[in-house]
Amino acid sequence: MAEISTLARPYAQAIFSLALADNNLKVWSDKLALLKEVASNETMTEVISDPDISNEQVIDLFKAICKDELDEQGINFLKLAAENSRLDIIPDIADMYEALRADAEGSIEAQVISAYAVNASQKKSIAEALKKKLGRDVTITTKTDKSLLGGVIIRAGDMVIDGSVKTQLEKITHALMS
Repeated sequence: MAEISTLARPYAQAIFSLALADNNLKVWSDKLALLKEVASNETMTEVISDPDISNEQVIDLFKAICKDELDEQGINFLKLAAENSRLDIIPDIADMYEALRADAEGSIEAQVISAYAVNASQKKSIAEALKKKLGRDVTITTKTDKSLLGGVIIRAGDMVIDGSVKTQLEKITHALMS
């Protein structure tokens, strides 16, 4: 089976082109964020993958949940995704769209994963260093993962900087075992 990114990319690019032409980048971001939230729900994931539930029923459920927040273009997107059995990759489509939007707007979102909470001055320092390296405005989101033991992992687009103690210990162990 094809990679999810390969399946999601054409949808994200088509929506991005449409949004750019209509000057509706933010509107589509909001629409896709809502659809991502609904499609990511555990119960909805089961409904989407249930072969006994028709595409029309799934789309009707999306419409009922989203109510007035989903316009005709959003419904058309859902119908197209359903016809091609792609409702399950809506979260990936939304993420790719956001990456395209950020790139067009000259910004990037970076995720900082650390063993301990990152304070405001650390976030600012990381953002400034990444801005200097990438030449773009950087928005930082943080996540805590105690299994890292110490250090950080930074993900920005395709770039990953792994400075975690856990990874360093794994490298040392591997070197000793070779």
